[in-house]
Parts: sequence; structure tokens; C-alpha cells
Amino acid sequence: MFISRLKNSLANYDRFAEHRINGLKAVFVLELLFSFNYVFGVPNPYFYYFYIPLTAFAAELVGNTLQEKYLFYFFTVMGSILAVFCFGVFSTYKIFFVFFVFFYSIWLYFTALYSLKSMLVPVPLILSLAAYSMTYGDTNSNFYVALNHSLQTFIAMLVVFAGLFLFPKSYYLSIWRRGFYNALSSMEVVTLAVSHNHDIDVPIIPGTVIMERYAKMISRREKYFSVLKITLLSLDLVMAMSYLVSFRAQLRTPYIVVLHKYLVLLKEHCLERRIVFIAEHERSIFNETYELRTLYQLINSWNYLCSRN
Repeated sequence: MFISRLKNSLANYDRFAEHRINGLKAVFVLELLFSFNYVFGVPNPYFYYFYIPLTAFAAELVGNTLQEKYLFYFFTVMGSILAVFCFGVFSTYKIFFVFFVFFYSIWLYFTALYSLKSMLVPVPLILSLAAYSMTYGDTNSNFYVALNHSLQTFIAMLVVFAGLFLFPKSYYLSIWRRGFYNALSSMEVVTLAVSHNHDIDVPIIPGTVIMERYAKMISRREKYFSVLKITLLSLDLVMAMSYLVSFRAQLRTPYIVVLHKYLVLLKEHCLERRIVFIAEHERSIFNETYELRTLYQLINSWNYLCSRN
């Protein structure tokens, strides 16, 4: 009973499973770091080998594409290495250190705001990690000790990148599929309301945002172009649904019934990852309206995706 309630709570809070999969990714990366440390025995690994790379991992989660994720993580770790190194080496020169920290922080934020927008995410992490490194006293005041710590963090970053590359991209496909299910569920509600002539607001469908974001993260070997096509067709159909609601456009009853029926079927088959079969006597009706033509293409694309699974 407790497990069931916990599972339902997680599903309600994290309906697209983004946080759960990000957590799984973090655990996977941590296991690789543990394994590398077990084999090679990194000395005093807590802060420089574990803490900095794993804290910087927060920047990776913000990226909307794989390239952004890798870039954010790279900037954060490399920026942290430089900041921790400089903070440690210059900490013995008290007056100079104060001015250095002040102008270095301003330079980072100006760079993020006016030159490299992608640096806006890593900058707070870089400065917080550099500041936290000062709690270790003057251990980094020696140039060679600081260099050794920097190498530890750099090696850990390479291990993390190996984990990111090895992490199965199929998990991103599962997030995308949940977004697709959400989009279909929302459109089902719209068609039901339209069929009963009920007033309904223009829907805000978060599933389409999830689909657009994660479609670009799927491996090219995992039906990449089929997923992109389904994403575009879903966005197209959502726009058509919004038009129906906004301008109170009317579809003839047989059309809206078929539209609603196959949206429900597609939604159910989306969860089960099964092909949707269209009745022969209903195929001709899919040529009658733009919404039905789009849905027909969407079903065909989904069937193609399922047939290759």
C-alpha cells in the first residue's frame, strides 16, 4: 500500500519522469566515479574528485539539447577548476585576493550577460564551488598542490562525460512518449468539449514542450526522424485544436466523433506501444478536414515508429 501511494505521488509530481531519469543518470555517473576511484585510488577524493563534478552536474540538467547539456557541464567544471585554482593560489595575498574575487566575479557575469549567454547557468555554480573550496584552508595555496587538485577534477569530468555518452538515450524516448501521451490526453479533452458544444479555454499543453525538447535528444539510431515527424504533427494538430476553440469553428458531428475516437485510441496505444488500426470504412473520412488529415498522418507515423520497435 505504501509503495503504491509513493508510486502515485511520484507520478503526480513527476508526470513525465524527467526527475527520476535525471536521478538515474546521476547515480549512473556516480557509479562510474566510484569504480574509477576504486581502481586507481584517487587521494582525498571527496571535494575535488566527487563534490565539484557532481555539483556541476546540476548545470547539465538545465540544457534543452544534448549539445547544451554537454556545453553547460563543460563550462561549469572548467570554470570551477580555474576559479578554485585561482582562489587557492591567490588566497595568501589578502588585499590582492579581495580585489581579484570582486573583479573576477564581475567579469564572469558580464561575460555571461553580454558575450556567452550559455555561461549564465554555470556562473553561480562556479563561484559557489570556488568559495566553498576556501573552507579547506590554505591547501590550495601551494601551486603544485592546487594543480594536482585541478587534475583530479579534470579527470573526474572526463569520467562523467563518459557516463553521459554511455547513458542510454532510450530513456529520453520514454520521456518523449509521456509528453506525447499528455498532448493526446489534452486534445481528447478538447474534442470531447467541442463535440458537446461546451465552452473551453485554449489549452496549454505541457506535453508538446516535452516532446519538442526530448525529440532532439534521442539517438539517431532510435527512429530519430520518425519521432521528429510525430512531434511536428502533434504540434500541428494542437494548433488546429486551438483554432477550433479560439474561433468556435464547427466541425460536422461525424467528423468530430471520428477525431475524438481515434485520439482516444492513439492515446491508449501510446501507453501500450501498439499500432493503431483504422477501420476500412472510416478511411475516406480522414480526407474531409485538415484536423482529420493531420491525425491520419500522425497515426501512420506512430504505426511506423511502433513497427520498428
